[in-house]
Amino acid sequence: MHLINAQTFNPEILYLFDACCDEDWVGEFHAHDFLEISLVLEGESEYFFEDLPQTTIRAGQVLLFNPGYHHMERHVKQTSHQLHIGIKNFTLQGLPRNTFPHKSPILNLGRHQQNVLQIAWRLLEELYQDAPETLVLRKILVSEMLVHILRGLDDTNERQPTFLSSRQQRQQKIVNDTIYFLENHFKEEITLEQLAQIQFVSPAYLSRLFKEIVGESPINYLIKLRLKEAKHLLKTTPLTIKQIAQATGYQDAYHFSKSFKKQFGIAPSSLSEKKTS
Repeated sequence: MHLINAQTFNPEILYLFDACCDEDWVGEFHAHDFLEISLVLEGESEYFFEDLPQTTIRAGQVLLFNPGYHHMERHVKQTSHQLHIGIKNFTLQGLPRNTFPHKSPILNLGRHQQNVLQIAWRLLEELYQDAPETLVLRKILVSEMLVHILRGLDDTNERQPTFLSSRQQRQQKIVNDTIYFLENHFKEEITLEQLAQIQFVSPAYLSRLFKEIVGESPINYLIKLRLKEAKHLLKTTPLTIKQIAQATGYQDAYHFSKSFKKQFGIAPSSLSEKKTS
């Protein structure tokens, strides 16, 4: 396979949507800026694709939509139970960010198809659990699903070759290594100059390249990492706001609170009070 670097492969789940429909419904033709997996678990549904004819997708089939791929769903007097998974923040070797190398959005995974569907049902079980560790388990299950999809594409010869040039792959590696450093050192004091020095490039080049591939600057990515961890700590630990601020790289609790409210729309104190009530 050789597409996954275990060190830098860290997919983020945007949503797990348990969708049940037993009435007429027509969606809009649309595309995402992230990867979406749609699994038909029961029943069937009509799908429209940008480069394929209208197709009835039945129970047991798996769809995979890369960023920018247009599709639409329609129900007409039929029952459908599906699981939709939005995923971002990952890179496969030789491919653009958040992209899979499949030939068709309708996957043919051979012996791995059943493994993927079994994981989907396990994800549904975890979707309705409240325990803090369920978030970790969901991430593990989605990562396992992605590996089975890659293996299935290999087994059935449905995998497209990588298509980034050598130069683009080197640029991708710089960004991946920077993300790996940020995800493992976000509690420390980090500057753009430090990040650039680690990659042996100029700060301006790293900032431009990172934003081009990821969609935001390295420092903004760092801020989101810190605030995401802070939100988790606010929900799951008895630490004070000041302690959480310091634990996530903020020396000033006021600045932390201001950044948190800007990112999530609520003050950290709101989560803290809700936890203790």
